Amino acid sequence: MFAIVFMISFLVAFGIQYIEKALRHPLNRFPGPQLARHTTWYRAYYELIKKGGWLRQLEVLHAIYGPIVRVGPNELHFNNPRAYGEIHAPGSRFHKDAALYSIFGNKSGSVFTRLDPQVAVVVRNILSSYLSRRAIVPRVTIIQEKVIDFISRLKAHNTSGSGKAINLDHAVHSVALDVLTLLIFSKPFHVLSAPEFDHPFIQHIEPTYTNIWIKKYLPDMNTPFLVAFTRFLSKFNAVANVFAAQLELVKEDLDLALQDLEVLRDGNSSPVTDDTEEFENDLTQTAATDGPLYPFFLRKVHEQMQKSMNSPNTLGRLQQLLGRNRLIGEGFNLRFAGTDTIANTCVVGIRYLLSHKDILKRVVKELDDAWPQDDDIAYEDLEKLPYLTAVIKESLRLSHGVVTPLGRVVGPEDVMIMGESIPTGTIVGISSVFVHLNTKLFPQPTKFNPERWLKESPSRTMDSMKKESSSDVTEINADKYLVSFSREPRSCIGIHLAWCELYIVFGFLFRKLEFVPVTKLDPNQPLQFNDFFIPTYPGDPLLVTARERMIFHN
Repeated sequence: MFAIVFMISFLVAFGIQYIEKALRHPLNRFPGPQLARHTTWYRAYYELIKKGGWLRQLEVLHAIYGPIVRVGPNELHFNNPRAYGEIHAPGSRFHKDAALYSIFGNKSGSVFTRLDPQVAVVVRNILSSYLSRRAIVPRVTIIQEKVIDFISRLKAHNTSGSGKAINLDHAVHSVALDVLTLLIFSKPFHVLSAPEFDHPFIQHIEPTYTNIWIKKYLPDMNTPFLVAFTRFLSKFNAVANVFAAQLELVKEDLDLALQDLEVLRDGNSSPVTDDTEEFENDLTQTAATDGPLYPFFLRKVHEQMQKSMNSPNTLGRLQQLLGRNRLIGEGFNLRFAGTDTIANTCVVGIRYLLSHKDILKRVVKELDDAWPQDDDIAYEDLEKLPYLTAVIKESLRLSHGVVTPLGRVVGPEDVMIMGESIPTGTIVGISSVFVHLNTKLFPQPTKFNPERWLKESPSRTMDSMKKESSSDVTEINADKYLVSFSREPRSCIGIHLAWCELYIVFGFLFRKLEFVPVTKLDPNQPLQFNDFFIPTYPGDPLLVTARERMIFHN
């Protein structure tokens, strides 16, 4: 009897304490659904049960509650593009949301999953120099050759007599992955050589993406039971073996670099060498920016470690970067981050071009005028084409990049966002979709309209600005609000490679090929997608036939 009374008293006391704490919560002044105030399972319902439907629910919530909505016990979401700039402002010390980024494996970490920007900055600087414009431009020939090989495959498929249409989603993902691995690894994956562009490495299966969200809501993964449980769940993952195979290729590439350079000995996480000068010479000869990633990365870390002004704390961080699991994490992260955004942009852009014959005709004419002969064109010349550039920007806008709100934790002190004081520790975010589809920045936002990016056709005018209230966006600068690669201080480190690939893929494909969609495409039908961090498209894939363009020279 005493035990029952004790348990009831304990539960009542706990309930009263919980209610009092909830009533005093600093986010209570922000509107939102009652259930979301008390549990993250409100969001989980839309991510898991509604299969990537969280963004659609966010649209509903903002329509009901306004521009700032409390979407979790300690989380706010915004829908005004101004908030994006304030959350992702240069110099921001906000940490990344641990619950979100843990789904990518925080245990060993990579620059993408590191929560503290000050911890990530050393790796960002190294990878940014490896993927800088100065480093990418000399390697354009490699990208061009792979895209030309891709075009040959497309033409050969048309003449093979198989009668099968080309799944352009698979085909474009294949060339994007092959370009990336050819540039940063010593051994390419050879995805493009698969029959029918159907290599397992590029197959996107929706249950796999659902598993990503499941990981977000599992408890601490460091406990032995949960590790075993995760392994058990992986058996039901349709492409678990595919990811494992890619991981093995990354490991092999790292081991080859470590073996050739003799940087690590017996699993030690610190560089071991008896002759520093000889070590540095070996690294310099084998680790230029036009070679594989790992030799370059190891040399750069070693150079940083030799600086006399390093504090013990800095040296400790640098040594951690040489841990094998950490190095594997960096390579595996680049494999995924460097393909999906590019491939999605290409597929979305091609789909819209094929459904807008007038836009397609104009970009093809611009390419023909700038590229009248069959010889290859320089990447720098493609960059100068204004309409091609506008087409790429519009394709980026409507493919969005990462669509999940990239949560940031306010700190180390309270901040002002959208004129509201946001307390330390609050998770804040805004999806890129709410920026790219903002009607004031981009009138008729779901319409594919490259002209909005041309100087002679600004997306907004001074007259329209005067009619806006002070709480709205107050700048005419469409480029500023193209956030497919996020914004500083932790924007995509591969942005220069991405732009290079996009110019070459769009330029070469539409200069050399004609595409005919198998089914009629509706130019007025916006693409529907689900939110699985990146957008996934539930409709039919883009099936086309491709043939060589007949170009008549004057």
